Amino acid sequence: MLKVLLTRMDKENGVWLSLPSTPADIGEAYAALDNINGTENLDTRITGVESTIQNLRQYLSGKSTDDPKIIKELDFIARRIDGFVESEAALFSGALDIEPINTLADIINLTYSLEGYELYPDVTTAKELGQYLLESGEVQIHESALPYVDYERVATEYEANNSGTYTAAGYVAKTGGSIERIYDGITLPDVNADKDYIFKLKLISQYSFDRLEDPYTLKLPTSDIALRQARDQLRVKHFDECEIADFACPIANLSDRLHMDGDIYSLNKLAQKIKDMLPNEGMITKLLAALEAEMPEDLCNILDIAEDLDRYELIPASVINATDYAHHVLFESGRYDIFVDDEINSFVDYEKYGNYKMIEDGAKQTAFGMIRRIDEPFQEQEQGFTQKMGGM
Repeated sequence: MLKVLLTRMDKENGVWLSLPSTPADIGEAYAALDNINGTENLDTRITGVESTIQNLRQYLSGKSTDDPKIIKELDFIARRIDGFVESEAALFSGALDIEPINTLADIINLTYSLEGYELYPDVTTAKELGQYLLESGEVQIHESALPYVDYERVATEYEANNSGTYTAAGYVAKTGGSIERIYDGITLPDVNADKDYIFKLKLISQYSFDRLEDPYTLKLPTSDIALRQARDQLRVKHFDECEIADFACPIANLSDRLHMDGDIYSLNKLAQKIKDMLPNEGMITKLLAALEAEMPEDLCNILDIAEDLDRYELIPASVINATDYAHHVLFESGRYDIFVDDEINSFVDYEKYGNYKMIEDGAKQTAFGMIRRIDEPFQEQEQGFTQKMGGM
């Protein structure tokens, strides 16, 4: 989440802009600013920031936004942040304080370079860092000296030779090289260009004695051979003997509509199905709309929906109310061969007819557009689901 407060001459009054946003919302924000300060000598600047990345504020505050490119870059940063899982957000927060950040391009490129950092979870003091370094084997001393170790000194010596910083989630250490220049300041890259997976799981065996050991990263979809190798690496016979330490999905709004009550093999099938949809962005939108409308109870039902999307019709985005739906059904859907001349048109109550057809068709409005099930109307649900990806 990213919100910026835009102000001009009147620093006391400004407009909050939530990002990512639509061009229409951005236009409304600037129109509101025009009403407050007028359009002369614009000098529009960011004077407030709210974000899930708390220290992002210091890298955005004071920046001018009069150049339309700046708003596009801010919107892009918001989209990148929205795709982060908790561990990626922590790495990004730490990396911001480690690297020299001068421009929004620097921030964008940093979001593509998180593999070059490592999070030591829950390490927030020098003493805790020293303990972690010894327990993890990052720093080694003879066991006979352990009772006399000055953990803070261990941490001080480590920090003198390595780049790192403390965050609320733990200590972030730089382990890679220089940041790759993905964005040249001219053409924004694909927002998901660095995501070579649909789901990324970090698994830990329930039989692990050392909870500090690195989780096993499993990217889906993958082959059956790779799944078997993952089990061997984790030293388990079945994936239900593991727990998920972290979960990532580059498709915004998908992870919060999934249930993790099925097995890895079902999740792998779902990942492959979704990967096959990627060339057609409309299919992903239809999937998200169908999931919101159906509110599936388990992973098996989610997979059924993904495998049978042809049973759904995603209504065009221009249809936003009952009147629009009536016109869509009568003149655009192809369901009826009907002609309404100008004389009859003035006597038709399109809103009333649209409400009737929406009920009859079981059409539902979702965050991704209106959708209906072709074979039979949606069943009314008493409540939506809020369960998210969790442990196995």
